[in-house]
Amino acid sequence: MATVKLENITKIYPGDVKAVDSVNIDIKDQEFVVLVGPSGCGKSTTLRMIAGLEEISEGTLKIDDKVVNDVPPKDRDIAMVFQNYALYPHMTVYDNMAFGLKIRKFPKEKIEELVNEAAGILGIENLLERKPKALSGGQRQRVAVGRAIVRHPKVFLFDEPLSNLDAKLRVQMRAEISGLHNKLKATMVYVTHDQIEAMTMADKIVVMKDGFIQQIGSPLNLYNEPDNLFVAGFIGSPPMNFMPVTISKEGKKVIADEGDFKIEIKGDIAKKLETYNGKAVMMGVRPENLQVNTKGSKEDSITATVQVIEQLGDEIQLHLTTNQSSIIAKVAPTMTFKVDDDIFFSPDDDKVYFFDKETELAIR
Repeated sequence: MATVKLENITKIYPGDVKAVDSVNIDIKDQEFVVLVGPSGCGKSTTLRMIAGLEEISEGTLKIDDKVVNDVPPKDRDIAMVFQNYALYPHMTVYDNMAFGLKIRKFPKEKIEELVNEAAGILGIENLLERKPKALSGGQRQRVAVGRAIVRHPKVFLFDEPLSNLDAKLRVQMRAEISGLHNKLKATMVYVTHDQIEAMTMADKIVVMKDGFIQQIGSPLNLYNEPDNLFVAGFIGSPPMNFMPVTISKEGKKVIADEGDFKIEIKGDIAKKLETYNGKAVMMGVRPENLQVNTKGSKEDSITATVQVIEQLGDEIQLHLTTNQSSIIAKVAPTMTFKVDDDIFFSPDDDKVYFFDKETELAIR
């Protein structure tokens, strides 16, 4: 397959609008890389520059160590799967999948072999004579993927391919695309705004915001070691809870004081926080790392009032408020709560995060 390298890639639109600013990404052969971020962060623009559908304003794009900035899309040996499927409505599934091969003047026998091979991989052999209007959303998406597969490209590009599908089908197609990656041993670049898609599919995630890369890493690396406040809040569902606290020292203890509660900070992070004595920082705790103190002790606990109870079968999500903050906690489905109950929580000692309020960078 292929490697893809983006070196200081920038996209400037008329009016000096920077959609993508100095992006550096190194995509290895056979790697599944997901670009994720909120709408307008520059992820689709980055993908379209790799495809050659957007002109690169500054920087260098390499595919297999060859600079392709000025190479037309048809000569980059990439295949792209679009959000809206982009199928020809007047053509059958077979002809849609065969179209790119016919343009490249492949022999008829070879086209038939490649289309049937791709249809077999995707389980759509019985759909080859249908037209797109006779297909469901999931079937259309498989055809769009099949059209990419038949060409055996160096790189597959996916631009939010599952966003038009219902929730159940999205889960199924996620698994199918991941399985396809393992089967084809292909280099894939995938764009989504859905961080669950990113976490479940990627070898490597690129988190973007406002045209800048915020962090690059494996799903677990981003989840356990976010570089800044944005990544910490974006990766994880429900998102990380944030509470403004003031750091103080009481003897040898390092204390995080939220106003409603005080928590002693333990472990290696406590030493680092000593330099923030008297300063305000943001404290972050993931919903699953808040432990209910069933004894009802306020000591070293967060006191919060239940506002909303979400029963999810395998867990309960409690939406809570302190006087200063709104937080979410995941608890066991066997626990019983009522709205307006006051509950005491303690965060896991080694699962508390702190962020500088000015720079928003993680304090480690």
